[in-house]
Amino acid sequence: MRTEPSENDEASFYVPTTTSTMDEARRLSGSAPRGFVHAGEQVAGRGRLPGRAWVGEAGASLLVTFWFPADAFGSAPLPMIAGLALVRACSSWAADSGARFREPLRLKWPNDALCGDRKLAGILCEAAGGTIYAGIGINRTQEVFPQGLRTEPTSILLETGSGPSAGELLERLVASFRDLRGEGGRWKDEYESLLAWRGMRVRFRPGIDEDPIEGVIRGVDDSGAILIAPDGLSEAPSSAYHSGELLVRY
Repeated sequence: MRTEPSENDEASFYVPTTTSTMDEARRLSGSAPRGFVHAGEQVAGRGRLPGRAWVGEAGASLLVTFWFPADAFGSAPLPMIAGLALVRACSSWAADSGARFREPLRLKWPNDALCGDRKLAGILCEAAGGTIYAGIGINRTQEVFPQGLRTEPTSILLETGSGPSAGELLERLVASFRDLRGEGGRWKDEYESLLAWRGMRVRFRPGIDEDPIEGVIRGVDDSGAILIAPDGLSEAPSSAYHSGELLVRY
């Protein structure tokens, strides 16, 4: 492992190969109050739900986990902050490089970034001992993906015709997190403007062992919970769900 210099007191680490950057971050976070570790390859990346894995071609993704003190973003929920940082980073790279995504970037609650309906990136957030962790995987230059994935995947290269380096994206992610730390918890309007399928009918499973419900996404509340109103009842109050899985839209 080698340590790289970083501005604004963030510890920065790189490993060529790891089980997951989340595992590395949990091990390294005692060395500095905030920082990040990125990897060229991870062999056991995990998803938010049990049994889910992050599948990434070696050298073709940005694989990184950031850590912060638990109060770094005030009361703003970390999955929403991480989603905004991710979209800002990809969008600023595209604007500066002259690239254009085929369809708008959107955030699928609570932890995916989409281009159209295709999965471009994933987020995994955890907390332990007064520290919060945001693991991010962005598909950069993949052209072929494994068959049978739950959501059709894509990459920046496939969507724009150009593939940024991991360093280019990482620099922009670091800057985006810094900006969001300084914005005083103002995240909700921007997040809802990017929320995939807002105002549309969806199927949603509130828990692993629960039956799906159907309803219309209205937005998110201040805690980051998704707000779903009963299907067909425009005046009905929304229910807030802090966990669960969006299964399909109609």
